[in-house]
Amino acid sequence: MNNKKIIHMLILMSSMFMTLIIYLTVTDLYYRDEYTSSNYNTRNAARETNTVRGTVFDRNNTVIAESVENDGVMKRVYPYKNLYSHVIGYSSSIYGKSLLESSYNNELTANSDFISVANIKSLLSGEKKHGKNLTLTIDHELQQKADSLMSKYTGSVIAMNPQTGEILAMVSKPDFNPDEEYLSRNWSKLADSESSPFLTRATMGLYPPGSTFKVLTTAAMLENNMQDKIVADDKGYITVGDKDIANAGKVYYGNTDLLLGFKKSSNVYFADAAIEMQDEILKNTAENFMFNKKINFKFPYSKSKFNTGKMSKGERAMTGIGQGKTLATPLHLAMIASAIANDGTMMKPYIVSEIWSGSYSSQRTKPSVMKQCISQPYAQKIKDLMSESVKSGTSSAAQIYGIQVCGKTGTAENEKTTDDPNKTHAVFIGFAPYDNPQIAVSVVLEYAGSSGGTIAAPIAREIMKNFFEINK
Repeated sequence: MNNKKIIHMLILMSSMFMTLIIYLTVTDLYYRDEYTSSNYNTRNAARETNTVRGTVFDRNNTVIAESVENDGVMKRVYPYKNLYSHVIGYSSSIYGKSLLESSYNNELTANSDFISVANIKSLLSGEKKHGKNLTLTIDHELQQKADSLMSKYTGSVIAMNPQTGEILAMVSKPDFNPDEEYLSRNWSKLADSESSPFLTRATMGLYPPGSTFKVLTTAAMLENNMQDKIVADDKGYITVGDKDIANAGKVYYGNTDLLLGFKKSSNVYFADAAIEMQDEILKNTAENFMFNKKINFKFPYSKSKFNTGKMSKGERAMTGIGQGKTLATPLHLAMIASAIANDGTMMKPYIVSEIWSGSYSSQRTKPSVMKQCISQPYAQKIKDLMSESVKSGTSSAAQIYGIQVCGKTGTAENEKTTDDPNKTHAVFIGFAPYDNPQIAVSVVLEYAGSSGGTIAAPIAREIMKNFFEINK
């Protein structure tokens, strides 16, 4: 009897021991970087007192964050204040770190190089250790232009290279001054503000895409042989159940095919098309374009959301025009535009092009394919439709003299439009030039009270113009 108890106890103790070994092994393999870079890891603060944090540069070697010693105290300096608060973030001894300062903390402090020559030298001599530097894909001049264009709005702008996935500019408004002294004086006010200045809207804000989603509805139509669909009499509205879905201004388009429906952004046309589809058709297309998916981006982001449950006709109609439960980040919208520009291939987004120390380049980021979202012929068809939208449709405010621009506007209802119809989001996605797209842009303006074609498209136009002026 006693032997049995001993055996049972041994089995229990062995099981507990094995469970502990498995837990520690899994933690070390999969969560080590997350835990070591966590703001709550007090060892980091102690380790960093003897470290000169690495410098951050834009793509043209403009210094946008550096560490400076003053009276024996290292201070993190952000020369452009608010401009990069939603890119670099902050590094504070009180409040921890955010964004790139957090995601690349191990690299910036060389904490991952446990047996490096620099670390050994630092330990033996007592001299400060130097972290690695980051070179970003951001273009400082383009970032300044995007920031100035967004100065009176709440929302976000993303510009990226559709062929590589490089993020060229990324602005979220409102923003904040990441200087530690400023944060210390204003933290409570910033943290409690209803405007959420700490929210990086570009990658974490989730918005109904509005009519920009018609790009995906069109993709679903093309893949399911619906490209010849005609609405015989677009009267400016369509009744689905007990709900009327109307065109902007209830404009009457009459006999409407895909070309007219797309460039005029007819809600009637695309709602009717969505009604004819099965739920799985829209769902599969959305997920082919990375809705509900992780994007493997070393930067805080939210997954864009698409309803995967069974939809009624009314819900499917609303989904087809980018309303309902569909939500997307501005980053994802720029990635969708990029995929169409890049023959249907979505590239993995990245914002750090190189991690280096001295003359030694320790790591360069290589462009990589994330997903073939749609076939090249269908991507080409959508590109043609987006070009027509700029030439003679709702996106005409994105026109640039001498450059063929492609775009799609959106005006999105949201949680506030029930009480105030003027609180719509203005949205735009686009790219240029048509033949060899070099820049893709998404613009989201929160509760702007105007259409994407009226106020979002001109912002995108000016960003693209500035890009081509910079890169003459």
